[in-house]
Amino acid sequence: MKTKLTKLILTILFVLTAAALTGCGSKAEGENGKKIIKIETGGRPAPFIETVENKEDALYTTKDGVYLTGYDIAVLVELFKLPEFADYELDLTVSSNSLVDTQQGVIDATVNNWSYNKERAETFLFSFPYTKSRYTITSAAGTSISSFEELAESGLKIYGSAGGNTTNAIERWNDARKKGEKKIVLEYTSADITVQLEEAIEGKVALIHDQPVILKYKQAYPAQFEKLNITVLSDEETATNITANNTSHILFGKTGSHAKEYQKLISEGIKTLYDNGTLAELGKKWIAQKLGDDSVSVLPLESDLTYLN
Repeated sequence: MKTKLTKLILTILFVLTAAALTGCGSKAEGENGKKIIKIETGGRPAPFIETVENKEDALYTTKDGVYLTGYDIAVLVELFKLPEFADYELDLTVSSNSLVDTQQGVIDATVNNWSYNKERAETFLFSFPYTKSRYTITSAAGTSISSFEELAESGLKIYGSAGGNTTNAIERWNDARKKGEKKIVLEYTSADITVQLEEAIEGKVALIHDQPVILKYKQAYPAQFEKLNITVLSDEETATNITANNTSHILFGKTGSHAKEYQKLISEGIKTLYDNGTLAELGKKWIAQKLGDDSVSVLPLESDLTYLN
């Protein structure tokens, strides 16, 4: 009796294990039979990604009722309208852990205006870029800081966030400094942007941002920016000290079951949007027009449309 019961239990366990293993490699499917691609975003920075209060202002509404808009969201929405995405459904959610969730394969991808760096390339696959940005340093009126060297000499603090592209760049730059050479004063903070702007006005800190991001802040806080100066870094300075690829990408965790498949699918979709002019139109509508500056362009070069890893 014991032997039969043991065999029965082992058989049930075997069936359950086999079913679980089969499920791990399969794609999630929606009620309509479409394959669901799960993507997470942090919900900022504007004008690339924004959460809004009213549904009518949103381009996408998450299943838990978060209203999202902005350039990155517009690109995603247009991707899933393409014929090659007919069998796929977008499931976009907001999370502060999107990088970790993607790296661990909990979700398929993350979109958050992510830039390329070597550290990320170790654990993530990058889509073709959908954005190309220029970096800026903002400091008190009457000053102009146009390089990391000048920033170090100024003695001003830079606020950074762990894992951020510019934070990583400053850490690398500081590590490469020789004995006796000044380093950039880097401090991690979660201080609100209004606090950071006031400290910049007081000559305590300098701020590093993508050009569209800092111009969005300028729109929101015009009085503060009357006391500030924005310096756009040269392409050479950006390439040398921040990144040679000042582009933004959708990231896929290398441990994800469908990372390479979705990297290819979304990259080819971005190329289609580039070729048919949609990407340029989205940049004008969601970046240039929103910022009130037609000179701002986030369109990648055709030569940028390649796999970085």
